[in-house]
Amino acid sequence: MNIGEQLREEKSYEGYYKFPFEPENKEPVVVKPEDRITEIYPPDRPHTSNIVWVWASTNLITQTEFVLSPGAFFGPPDSHAGDEMYYVMNGTLTEIQPELGTVIEAEAGDAILIPKGSFHQSYNFGDEEADVLCAIAPRMWDESGPAPEMDQEMKLFKADKNLEEAESVDEVEFNKEGSRTIDRLGEWPIDGAKARERKAHIKIEEEQRLPVIHGEEHPMIVRFIVSNDLLHMAEMQLPSGGEGPRTSEAESHGGDETLYVTQGKITVFFPDLLDAIDVPEGHVALIPEGMEHQYQNFTDEPVKGIFSIAPDL
Repeated sequence: MNIGEQLREEKSYEGYYKFPFEPENKEPVVVKPEDRITEIYPPDRPHTSNIVWVWASTNLITQTEFVLSPGAFFGPPDSHAGDEMYYVMNGTLTEIQPELGTVIEAEAGDAILIPKGSFHQSYNFGDEEADVLCAIAPRMWDESGPAPEMDQEMKLFKADKNLEEAESVDEVEFNKEGSRTIDRLGEWPIDGAKARERKAHIKIEEEQRLPVIHGEEHPMIVRFIVSNDLLHMAEMQLPSGGEGPRTSEAESHGGDETLYVTQGKITVFFPDLLDAIDVPEGHVALIPEGMEHQYQNFTDEPVKGIFSIAPDL
């Protein structure tokens, strides 16, 4: 019995924070599609559920992926014990914050920040599957399990709507002059505490990333989607060519990292171990906190991935 089967048999939410390793035994690993945990959510309402794959779930970060078929939605709304990031990889996702009645329509390449404690519900009104990569930090649920249902009605449109009841939500301004500097790391696109106070979801489009150059002698482009006190998510791209295989500069983080490869094959080298792992497209690498590593591209095409780190860069 593998650990995924064991956790499903235990039906323990606490168990999901030790996949694929116990906190004290974490090591670099490639999680293959056949090794991820498969479930439907919510399990007690299959007619309003989506399929969820758990790629990794440590004591610091949980990486999942879910698919909604055309016309489907999951319900009832839920919330999490950490900030959650959605990255739409395919299709169109429609997301409602049911306490506020705010709705976001996100296409492939768009992302949505769902602050800790903010209720949400996903729909697919398109004609193809909506495939969404998710990262949650520090935890998906607290010790008591999934969050209780909302204690109020969802704010949905009704023909007899009283417009005087409408509430306004301040917009997040991405494009203020001089705002896209590396100093915004840790509060992009908004301070984490402020986002949780607002409860509103934030859509981050492709042109609203925070681009930074990583490395002086061996540079690569990194585009941050979100960066706050709980979670960092970014797109990375490593070109091909150069003197030998294209290799990023060595780095380590104050948190666990998950790397989902979206194009090509990324090799992750660990200088202290003198060892490496190959991460093909559609696979996830788990890199434990404090472990020095370098990305490498041994192919003749650019390679790309989405990495998530929690809590510290």
